[in-house]
Amino acid sequence: MKARFCLLNSVFSRLLPALGLVLVLPLVSCVKSGGAEEGLGSYYNSVYADNGLVSYAIENSKSYESALALYESLSSELEERGLEDCDFALSIVFPEMLRYGGFRNFMEFLATKLVYSVSPSFAGCTIGHFQMNVAFAETIERYVALSTALKSQYPGIDFGGGNKSLAERSRRVGRINSLAGEADYLYAFMDICSEKFNLGELGDEDRLVLLATAYNAGMSRSREELEQVASLNSYPNGLNSNKSKWNYATIALEFYQLRKKEALFVPRV
Repeated sequence: MKARFCLLNSVFSRLLPALGLVLVLPLVSCVKSGGAEEGLGSYYNSVYADNGLVSYAIENSKSYESALALYESLSSELEERGLEDCDFALSIVFPEMLRYGGFRNFMEFLATKLVYSVSPSFAGCTIGHFQMNVAFAETIERYVALSTALKSQYPGIDFGGGNKSLAERSRRVGRINSLAGEADYLYAFMDICSEKFNLGELGDEDRLVLLATAYNAGMSRSREELEQVASLNSYPNGLNSNKSKWNYATIALEFYQLRKKEALFVPRV
């Protein structure tokens, strides 16, 4: 194990400075021990997976640095709102934060608001920090409407998923483009999926893999389907693109693992 650590340390100490990045990470603690618990989380346990966050950050340093800055800002705001498990929740959507751009979001917000106003069936562009669309919001609202517990916990999105009136549709677009609204949708999504897929039996990392996969691939799938999809590279352009070299769940999980170690890629000073 010591030899493996020394090799990793040597390789990354040479590679990353040449790429204009430094790695702040206790590497020895990232080496998987022989007694590690098996499961989806341990399947993705290599912090240096070639289809994960570290690989993506090396090739896309600017979007990574922007996502890190966004994460720090949103994490503080969510904690101020009294929300728990912010690192876990934001890890699920960190791949979406890598896509987020202020100007692009503004244009997609306008496009969604315009088209959705005249076409209730329009799924919408993905907007907001967590890149949600109106179809996703409608689905979450319908689940909330069916549960007394969820209605009590998430009154800010308790609208039944209706889209018949222009006012309903306009307000929904506003909600997914605001931190308060998208946080409600995200946390409600986590609660809905935890019950639907019986995730309470899983450890945090296995649970994160399935939640991230459901967020990316759709919560209408069965748990078995999500477990199969979880291993496929579909980021950032979908399964059928040769530019999708990365795995959504791996990026989310590696970010969570690094946050737990209080270690992240940072821009080279």
